Amino acid sequence: MTTVLPIKGLRFSNDVGSLSAVITPPYDVIGPELQEKFYEKNPYNIIRLEYAKSRPGDNTRVNKYTRAANTFQQWLQGRVLIREEEPAFYLYEQHFTYEQKNYIRRGIYCGVGLSPFEEGRVVPHEKTLHQPKLDRLELLRHCEAHFSPILGLYKDKEKFVDHHAARYKKEQEPVINFQDEEGQLHKIWAVTDKKFIATIETFFQNQKIFIADGHHRYETALQYYMEKKREDQSKERYGHALMVLINTYDEGLLAFPTHRMIKQSNLSSEDLLKKLQNYFHIQPLSLTGSREELLNLLERSLTGATEEKLCMGLYTPEKNFFLLTVKDLKDKEKPFPWLDTVILQELVLQDIFGWDEIDRKKGSFIDYIRDEWEAKQQVDRGKVFYVFFLNKSSLVEIIDLAEQGIRMPQKSTYFFPKLVSGLVILQLGIL
Repeated sequence: MTTVLPIKGLRFSNDVGSLSAVITPPYDVIGPELQEKFYEKNPYNIIRLEYAKSRPGDNTRVNKYTRAANTFQQWLQGRVLIREEEPAFYLYEQHFTYEQKNYIRRGIYCGVGLSPFEEGRVVPHEKTLHQPKLDRLELLRHCEAHFSPILGLYKDKEKFVDHHAARYKKEQEPVINFQDEEGQLHKIWAVTDKKFIATIETFFQNQKIFIADGHHRYETALQYYMEKKREDQSKERYGHALMVLINTYDEGLLAFPTHRMIKQSNLSSEDLLKKLQNYFHIQPLSLTGSREELLNLLERSLTGATEEKLCMGLYTPEKNFFLLTVKDLKDKEKPFPWLDTVILQELVLQDIFGWDEIDRKKGSFIDYIRDEWEAKQQVDRGKVFYVFFLNKSSLVEIIDLAEQGIRMPQKSTYFFPKLVSGLVILQLGIL
């Protein structure tokens, strides 16, 4: 039985000023420059908790995790962060624009009971990397709080949850309602009605939760819960993670590919293309300059790729673009899912470059990027050797594989836009 429960969330007080100045994207998309920008933006920006800066001289006693913990306690004591008086489900709307079209992504902030993946209540779709889990675990050990939500998906074709939530949105004023600097509008309603809570809890008992974004945070939360299990009331105090649950049938749920940049290589472009011929038909395509040209080329070449015509793009330091189409291997046994992320991993990264799973998890050979133009620029500037452009995976494929127990390679999908950090915080260890 899946446990979804209301929480006494922490929210920023009005004293911090505009909420737009205190929120951030998740930690995993924040580089040093962006980190510094958030530090300068507001003294109460969530960056100081979610992704604090390291400093010269840091050691095991004084470091970015201890500073985050100290800041967190100061904000609690100074009522910078205020706790909800009663457990609530937080109804969430994220209004955004993509390619001149307006969307609303609807979800619900809540606590989701932690359970090992093999139990089948919470289901992953991607593999994880070791280093990010170490980082998130140290932060959790020091702060005992979830500062950013995991994005979870559930199947609700009849939109049962949305139907029941609509009434409360009409009857109540949102407790959060603002537009951020990206032009996104965020609305949150805190619903403490016991009848609504019971209805939602009952609905999710027979639902599977599919992790869309936040695998590292979920596995970290589960590990920390296992560390605390020997304590009294550990299940009630540590046995759940902060999630935003979104219906897979929600019109605002957009998923895009994450492309692969090759940071280290002993192969010249000529040698790489020769080796790729073993698995792919290679077609050079003209690419002369602009961002629009690149995006149009990828749209024409990659969109709609199927198992019968599975393809990906390759861009090289010579400023050449190649369309790689998998050769007809129907007569051969397929030992892995026939998706471009898996094909790239098994046939290219492993067989051609020689990187096994341990190498890939280290992250020293490969970088992941969402922006196609920036990926091309990285190659042109000599920052990376090659970029492989991948297709968008469908949510149906992702969930079907997840239900079969098949986890896609790391960073297979990019759900757009990212959920922000700092709207609702879950403090553990508090009953």
